[in-house]
Amino acid sequence: MAPLKDVSRSHLLEFYGIECDHCVDMEPLMERLQKEIGLPIRRFEVWYSDDNLRLLQKLDKGSSCGGVPFFYNKRTKGWICGATTYENLKSWALGRPHQRFLPPPKETKGENKIMQFFERIQKQAMEKMQQRMNEKNQLEKGNQSKEGKAERTSRSESKTKDVSATKGKLSGKEQQLGGATTSIQERGRKERR
Repeated sequence: MAPLKDVSRSHLLEFYGIECDHCVDMEPLMERLQKEIGLPIRRFEVWYSDDNLRLLQKLDKGSSCGGVPFFYNKRTKGWICGATTYENLKSWALGRPHQRFLPPPKETKGENKIMQFFERIQKQAMEKMQQRMNEKNQLEKGNQSKEGKAERTSRSESKTKDVSATKGKLSGKEQQLGGATTSIQERGRKERR
């Protein structure tokens, strides 16, 4: 490991914002690079410092990057826009060919675990919601079935009452007819005698 040189004389610059997630992601890579090659990286916060912002705008000619993190090598005039890989950052720092726009891999192990956690929670929530919908549908079908049974029972009872009433009416008429028939039959018997 090479000893670090004076930071104030370093030709490697990084422009960052305090709340910038990509800038925070680059901090461990910059520390590793500084320890490995012994070249410090001078850091300039631009979101709360107008002077640092003007310096960034001067070095980012034509707003080629237009954001942070922005890495600038004063010796080679090489720059990198945004978070990048360690190898690309190292090439930039050593003045070797590098990619100006080379984002790091999108997912890390930690992000994968977090995504899996949220996907699992979402799946459980969807299953629970589906279960509740099924229960609600079954309850509604049960209520409709009960209402249907009650209606059928009511209709059946009504028919039974109608039949009973009809039988009652018929019984009365039969009695009337029966009495008349009897009397006719009796008349017929009487006439035969």
